[in-house]
Amino acid sequence: MKKQIVALFVTTLFAGQLFAETTCSAVDTVNTSIEELSKSVENQQQLVSKLSDDIGIMADRIGVMADRIVYTEELLADTLVVLTGNADLGSGSDAGSTVALLKPLDGSTASKTTPPTIELSNGSTKYLLYASLDPTFSDGNTISLYIESASGLNTSWQQVVSFAGSSSYIYIAVKSVDENNKISSLSNGVKLTLE
Repeated sequence: MKKQIVALFVTTLFAGQLFAETTCSAVDTVNTSIEELSKSVENQQQLVSKLSDDIGIMADRIGVMADRIVYTEELLADTLVVLTGNADLGSGSDAGSTVALLKPLDGSTASKTTPPTIELSNGSTKYLLYASLDPTFSDGNTISLYIESASGLNTSWQQVVSFAGSSSYIYIAVKSVDENNKISSLSNGVKLTLE
């Protein structure tokens, strides 16, 4: 019986020592995991802090860009006010100067070989003749020719007829040119039947 008690005691002592070693090992593993987790949390806090700083810098840059956009829009608005207030800008047109095309009359017939008589309300013999296949004289469907006299119209009329091509009609309008080379606004349009 003594042998059995001694054997039980030795087994209990050995098991206790083994349990103590296993417990110490588990505690070390838990401590290591806690330290790693602590470092990971610290690293994440640093990343969030850096991200916050980056967002702040980006917000500042967006603010600067917005200020530049507003400044550019103000410059454009000021420029538009200046441009619309300047009657002599661009083509030299006098915004107050208007002209009417008195002859030929709308719906008249015009010869392909002889130009019609052009008569302006202000009596000018210098003008820009606009010819178009479109009654609104849109870009791409319109030509303009500088005419200084009746003989100039005779020379340029063939360009108008050539521009019309196979069309049986053409729209014409004028802008008069005064002695100071100021150009009027576009006159009324006239539709001519070509034959």
